[in-house]
Amino acid sequence: MKILVSAFPFHDEGLLKLKEDFPEVDFVFTKTKDALNEEIKNADSAIAFNLTYEQIERAQKLKWIQSLSAGVDAYPLKLIESKGIMLTTGRGIHKIHMSEYAISMMIMAARRLDLMILNQNKRSWHRDIEQKEIFGKKLGIIGLGSIGQEVAKRASILGMEVYGVKNSVEVIEGVTQVFTMEDIDFIAKNCDYIINLLPHTETTNKIIGKSFFDQMKASAVMINMGRGGTVNEQELLSALLEKKFALYISDVFEKEPLPEESPLWKLENIIITPHICGPNENYIDKAYEIANKNIRHYIQGEKLENVYSFIKGY
Repeated sequence: MKILVSAFPFHDEGLLKLKEDFPEVDFVFTKTKDALNEEIKNADSAIAFNLTYEQIERAQKLKWIQSLSAGVDAYPLKLIESKGIMLTTGRGIHKIHMSEYAISMMIMAARRLDLMILNQNKRSWHRDIEQKEIFGKKLGIIGLGSIGQEVAKRASILGMEVYGVKNSVEVIEGVTQVFTMEDIDFIAKNCDYIINLLPHTETTNKIIGKSFFDQMKASAVMINMGRGGTVNEQELLSALLEKKFALYISDVFEKEPLPEESPLWKLENIIITPHICGPNENYIDKAYEIANKNIRHYIQGEKLENVYSFIKGY
């Protein structure tokens, strides 16, 4: 069995151990796009962050793709489905470092560390910045996947009252109550902090918009760590201009990089981070664990983990 490995944009050192783990497998580590284009022609499987439409078309024997990222919307999904190729995701890779991002952003918003940094750059000593705390506050998590559940666990330990939205109602550690998307308005109306972790699918496209923003508390903070396409940015802009809620923190946008001409850059009630939520110094080590498990399952003819559903869109 030949497995093609492309760790770009990361180095592949953390995945080289797969050769020792599975000596019976022919691993081919590609360093360039040309090499990938050539080697994928007769690869049985591929491990990569992304593969293009042209590369999937070239693949004559490909049966399985292990994505090194949790989100796979950049893949040519319809082509992969039409060719009968199984796709598994890197779900779980991000849960630790992305949950830390969520907690750090909520604390930053409570203590307004962003304003203090701006004041420092201006050599301005201002002690009139209101200091709040996240303890005792209500947190709403829209999308209780592996990341959302990790955020819930950590936030509840810090004394937050956590509510969440998931496709099905179930008991989840650290979550006071779980709702379905039909009851998403509860999150908008009642929560002090709201974290959006939704994947971008046909059903979630621009699902967070005017109706949601209009119901939010004036003091609420919203953090988007999921996908930019799940938020209606035009309606978001209007809500921020009208100060419907206190602060919007976002790592993702409909178009990335966020264009220089975007009016969002000029607003004072938004904090923009350049889609840095996912990368991490230990990323490939975490990816190795997932790839190792699924290769072992694949060889032994067992069910793979994190199988992507072309019907659900995640």
